[in-house]
Amino acid sequence: DQFDSRRGHPQTFKKTHGKMASTGVFLQQELDRFNGLIAVMKGTLYDLQRAIKGFIVMSGPLENMYNDFLFQRVPGQWENAGYPCLKPLPSWTEDHFARLSFMGGWLKDGPPTCFWLPAFFFPQGFMTAVKQTYSREYKFAIDLLVVGCSVTSMSVSDARKPPKDGVYIYGLFMEGARFDRGGMKIEESRVGDLFDPMPVIHLLPADVKEYKPSGCYSCPLYKTSIRAGTLSTTGHSTNFVVALDIPTDKEINADTQVCDHWVKRGTAMLCMLDT
Repeated sequence: DQFDSRRGHPQTFKKTHGKMASTGVFLQQELDRFNGLIAVMKGTLYDLQRAIKGFIVMSGPLENMYNDFLFQRVPGQWENAGYPCLKPLPSWTEDHFARLSFMGGWLKDGPPTCFWLPAFFFPQGFMTAVKQTYSREYKFAIDLLVVGCSVTSMSVSDARKPPKDGVYIYGLFMEGARFDRGGMKIEESRVGDLFDPMPVIHLLPADVKEYKPSGCYSCPLYKTSIRAGTLSTTGHSTNFVVALDIPTDKEINADTQVCDHWVKRGTAMLCMLDT
């Protein structure tokens, strides 16, 4: 069934200072996108069933959809209505229902302690919502804020309560390196491990003039492993999300303020894997 915001938990769409919470507005927009995808999936599956039974003509798009199922591919109609994802159909289906479960839990049970960032169609919008919440709370211009981050050693189960400011996120993977939870810094990948699950990350807005992290690698975060995208109508990339500052003990180039070591390794974070 489609999501109905009227059944939302009182805390999900609570109002502060006479306005709905920014995260609540973001959730409503995400639910609309999921509802659109669900409608496309239901409609195409219903038409395909009728076409197979001979009740309607097996059109070109329906035949392509049937062939996609045979070869375990995600149908093109679903990809166009959905989010960037490179998973084959079985993994895509499992991931899709996990997203629906997370979004439904947020809607009916209230904001979670820790947010699964990869679950969103538009994670950049979530970053903006986090900044707007901070901006309203401290009467600070949102244009002067940047989303800073602090990597914790916690797993999702360890995050028992939300932070005072900002949010906790989880579900990211690091490629080309790993995050050492003991030393709390980036280290070389272990032999045979292509991807390393990241611990919980604390996103905290900060004054762009005062936020000057030292000894950090500005690690790009992408939705998929393609690491390429196009500018959408919102002005954001369809794949690149944000660059997060991750601690490192490698040398930082004094001229460019970039850690060349990890750049050469192609180190980046991903919202999801391809399998």
